[in-house]
Amino acid sequence: MKTTFLFVSLFSYVFFAAADLDPVLDVSNDKLLTGVDYFIIPIYGGKGGITLASVRNKTCSLDVAQDQSLYEEGLWLTIHPINIKKGVSGRVIRESTDLTIRFSSTKTCAKSTIWKVDKYDKLRKRYFVTVGGVEGDDKSQNGWFRIQKERLDYKIVYCSQVQCISAPCDVMCKNVGAYYEHGRSLVALTDQPFVVFFEKVIKG
Repeated sequence: MKTTFLFVSLFSYVFFAAADLDPVLDVSNDKLLTGVDYFIIPIYGGKGGITLASVRNKTCSLDVAQDQSLYEEGLWLTIHPINIKKGVSGRVIRESTDLTIRFSSTKTCAKSTIWKVDKYDKLRKRYFVTVGGVEGDDKSQNGWFRIQKERLDYKIVYCSQVQCISAPCDVMCKNVGAYYEHGRSLVALTDQPFVVFFEKVIKG
């Protein structure tokens, strides 16, 4: 009986702790929702929104990048919690929760347009954000993206578990930011984060 009570209490604590996380807000101060298209636009750097580009000697547009023009908003994206609950409340994107980010307005030669972190680039000594990730809580995915508060705006981080002998393992998060090459701004894991805002796509 005590064991059951402890389990129920722990489950309730985790559930309500997640429910208490602040919702992510777009530039119009509305809550970000699953299944809604958004632009992700870095605030600084003199360039535009998030898009795709072929830069690292690739014939396929696999690298997530920043549009070269300040006046371009980039490609449409959708954001989904890894563990989504039913109902309207489950559609709300909340801070510091594991997320899937997907380009919804384009097709590529990759298997999917879901963001992932590519293998280590030895030449550039950097991990880059690419597409071809998996949907949902797939064990082949080494980590997940999260949206965190950065002063009055937001930043995106990539979090993965540190290798350990026994659970629970610590989680290490790295900022998602800009890596500049040949005049292009590629999205990579960096010390300095992109500070971004989210703009809902107005269709038609």
